[in-house]
Amino acid sequence: VLGDPTTKPKGYDPMTEAVLLWERDKSPTKTRYNLSPFAISLNEITPGMMDKLPPTDSRLRPDQRHLENGEYESANAEKLRLEQLQRQARRLQEKGWKPRWFEKDEEGNYRYVGGYWEAREKKDWDTITDIFKKQQQQQQRNTLSSSSTFL
Repeated sequence: VLGDPTTKPKGYDPMTEAVLLWERDKSPTKTRYNLSPFAISLNEITPGMMDKLPPTDSRLRPDQRHLENGEYESANAEKLRLEQLQRQARRLQEKGWKPRWFEKDEEGNYRYVGGYWEAREKKDWDTITDIFKKQQQQQQRNTLSSSSTFL
């Protein structure tokens, strides 16, 4: 291989000329945090996907949505709110917690026991904990918006 392997490496055969093996894609336009288009697409929610996602899917994190929309103060406030909820949940789990769709085997590995795909098919997420506390969040927003009219 000849040349810089990160840009335009060339194979070399003494009987022939060097041949271009591959060429790196041009750098995409700069994005905040230097994310590639692929990395950005990982958080995308495509049409029809919302009906299939459990409420715990990380793509539904409200702090990420605020960040993607350029609402940095709201993103930070939401992140702090979620971290507090996570600390509370962790304290409760110390008393004992059992995964819903996995069980631990003798070697300490988790094994899928079923149920997720059936719940997804039925869109039955009623037994899933609302880890983002969206109802509470909406109530807080309603309270803030109604009280801000008096300021």
